[in-house]
Amino acid sequence: MGSISADKELPFPVISFAPFLHGSSDDRAVVAKQLYDAFHTFGWVYLKDFDISEEEIDEMFAHSKRFFDRPIEDKKQYKVVSAAYSQGYTADGSESSDPNGGRSHKECYEHRRFNNELCVPAGDPSNFREFADEFFQKCLKLATEVLRALCMVMGIPETYWDDKLAKADPQLRLLRYMEIPKSTLEEPGHYRINPHTDYGLCTLLFQDQVGGLEVDPFHTGEFKPATPMRGTCVINVADLLQRLSNDKLKSTRHRVMQPEFAPEQLAELGPSGMLPCRYSTAFFVHPDPATMITPIVNEGEKPKYEAVNAGEWRTMITSRNYGYALPDSKNLTVATVAAEV
Repeated sequence: MGSISADKELPFPVISFAPFLHGSSDDRAVVAKQLYDAFHTFGWVYLKDFDISEEEIDEMFAHSKRFFDRPIEDKKQYKVVSAAYSQGYTADGSESSDPNGGRSHKECYEHRRFNNELCVPAGDPSNFREFADEFFQKCLKLATEVLRALCMVMGIPETYWDDKLAKADPQLRLLRYMEIPKSTLEEPGHYRINPHTDYGLCTLLFQDQVGGLEVDPFHTGEFKPATPMRGTCVINVADLLQRLSNDKLKSTRHRVMQPEFAPEQLAELGPSGMLPCRYSTAFFVHPDPATMITPIVNEGEKPKYEAVNAGEWRTMITSRNYGYALPDSKNLTVATVAAEV
């Protein structure tokens, strides 16, 4: 496997996607290998030149801010009510993937591909639903191309994902990490979002310039800041893609904490000073719920994971995170197959 290194100031590489989208077959092969090596080594990459403009990203954040600025009672009418279909609004503290009961301080709105009943109505003067639908499709197109690029290196046809994404229902999540006293995040068990891995195939993440995202690329507990860069999104491997690749691609732990501040900025905040709002938008890529995720192995290689149904996997983890009972599903046994020494 070839090696790829991160920038001295960044925890993982920056890759231009334009040559894959618009270049020759040789250009596409080079970018595909860069992506694969970055996901193999770090699990994350900064992507630039991916046909979603800075202006479109700015517009998305403007829509996000206007939605979250609505009165809380207005937002609650769109509250998520089902783990089987997590669509709608979640308030501060409503969701956590921390097994130790830690609290994540954020609010979210989830938008889906086929059904968005818990959403601002079409025709509303805000144009929120219409923009969310349009931005969703742009993210789905980009994610599909990223997965096709990985196919080129994994030795499987670029069409591998066609049937698995035709009825897929990814999740566009708008997030606001509200203003919060710095001292709160210094208490044990309090985060803007607790350390976790994502549980689908991969995630596209757009972040504003506030900062606070941290990545633990080697799962050593040493978190490194994923510094915001205008004109980029970050993409990370999630659990199902790690399982599918038989651990060749890495689902990397990450969290959101207080931003990095210069000493003079910290002095201005004081011991309990208010940290500014942070906005981000994630696009969680999940396959068709009927898809079975079975590790792809090379000759002589043994699978490290049992096959899992993607829909049951998603519902199980969403139920756990929101504290809902499992609806019409089962608590999957997803044990790792022990490697022989």
